[in-house]
Amino acid sequence: MSRIRVFRTTSFRLAAIYLALFTLSAGALGGFVYLSVRREILTDFDERIIEETDALQRTFAKEGRDGLAAILAARGSIGGALLYGLEAPDGKRLAGGLAAPVSGGWTELKEDENDEPPEGTAEIIRALVTRLPDGSTLIVGDERRRANEALRGVLSAFGWAIGATIVLGLAGGLWLSRQFLRRVDAMRLAAQGIMAGDWSRRIPLTPIDDDLSALARTFNRLFGRIEKLLLANKHISADIAHDLRKPLASVLRRLEEARAQGADLEAVRSAVKAAIAEIENLLETFNALLRIGQVEAGARRAGFRPLDLAEIAREVVEAFQPAADDEGKTLALRLGEPLPISGDKELLTQMIANLIDNALRHAPRGVRVEVAGERMPGGVRLSVADDGPGVDSGELKVIFERFYRADAARSAPGSGLGLSLVAAIADLHGLECSASDNHPGLRVTLTTADSNE
Repeated sequence: MSRIRVFRTTSFRLAAIYLALFTLSAGALGGFVYLSVRREILTDFDERIIEETDALQRTFAKEGRDGLAAILAARGSIGGALLYGLEAPDGKRLAGGLAAPVSGGWTELKEDENDEPPEGTAEIIRALVTRLPDGSTLIVGDERRRANEALRGVLSAFGWAIGATIVLGLAGGLWLSRQFLRRVDAMRLAAQGIMAGDWSRRIPLTPIDDDLSALARTFNRLFGRIEKLLLANKHISADIAHDLRKPLASVLRRLEEARAQGADLEAVRSAVKAAIAEIENLLETFNALLRIGQVEAGARRAGFRPLDLAEIAREVVEAFQPAADDEGKTLALRLGEPLPISGDKELLTQMIANLIDNALRHAPRGVRVEVAGERMPGGVRLSVADDGPGVDSGELKVIFERFYRADAARSAPGSGLGLSLVAAIADLHGLECSASDNHPGLRVTLTTADSNE
C-alpha cells in the first residue's frame, strides 16, 4: 500500500482537519488556562510577601527596630523561603541582603546590589518596600524564579500534552487511512473482477456496521441484481429459440402445405387462418416478454401511489367470477382488512389476474380457487390457492421462470410467461413470490419482503 495514497485519503484529510481544529481549540484553551494559572500564581506570590510584611510591621510595633533586625538576621541565617532587608533612616543596612531602592512600593531588584554575578545569571527578585514609622525601610521579597518555575512546569505539561495529542492524532489518522484504503481496495478489486466477467464476485463485508459497510451491502445487492439480469438475458435467446421454434415451424409447415395444394382455396384459407392464429400467439408472447422487460427495468416505479391490495383483489375476483361459474369452478374470496401497499394499480391487477387465470386454466371442473390476504408485522400477505392437481415438488422453484411449463400444462394453450410476469411485478413492488404445495393443489404466496426480516 503506497504511503502517498495513505496521506491522500479522505479519512486522513478529515483526521488532519479534526486534529488541526482540536489543536487550535486546545491551544486557545491552554492559553486561557495558562493566563489564569499565571495570574493565580503571581497573586499568591504577592500575597505571601504582603502577609510577611504585615507580620514584620507588627513585630516592629512591639519590639522596635532592633528587635525587628534581630528577627530578620535570625531568619536570614536559617535560610527561609523569603528574602529580607532592613535599612536605617540614613541608608545603613541593618539586616538582610536586600537593598532598598529610592522609591517605595513594589519593585524588582537583585539579592545583593553589591554583588556582580556573571551577566545573565543574576536572579530577579520581586520585593515590597515599606517605610516604617521611624524612617527605616523594610524590604520583603522573593525570587521570581519560584513563580517562573511553576509557570514553566505548566507550559511544559501543556506542551507535552499537545505533542502527544498530535502524535496520537497522526497515528490514528494513518491507521484509519490504512483501514479505509484496505476496504476501498477490496471494493475496487471486486468491481474489477466483475468487469472481467466474474459476476459472482462480491465486496467482502466487515463486522463494523458503518457507512462503508452499508455502501458495500448496497453494491452487493446491485451486483446481484445485475448478475440476475445478465443471466436472464443470457438464457432468453436460447429460451426464445427453443420455445418459439415449434410455432414458427408449424406456421411454415401450414403455409407450405397450402402452397403445395394449389387450387384448393378452402385449404389455403384454413392454412392462412391457422398461421394468423399462430402469429398472433407469437406476438402475444413477444408483447409479454417486452412487458416483463419493462417491469424488471423498473420503468413503472415512478407512478407508484398508496393502494389497497385487498380492494384490487376483490375487483379482479369479481371480473373472473362469471367465467369461473360457467366452467363449474368455485372462486372464493377471504379478505378481511385492507392490505396497504405502494404500487402501480394496473400492474398489480394484472399480477393477481395472472394468478387466478393460471389456477382456473389448469384445474379441472369442480376445483375451488381461494384468494386470501392478511396483515403481517411489517407488511402484507396475499395468496391464491387451489385444490387441483398441483405441481410436483421438484417444479415449485422453477415455475416462475420464463417459458417454463409443467408437463401437465403443455397441452393447454399458453406461452409459459404468465407466472414470470407475476414474479417480475412482485419484485418491482418489493413482494417475495413463492410457490408451495396446498395439499392438494398449488398455493402461490406474495409477501412483503420486510415482514420476512
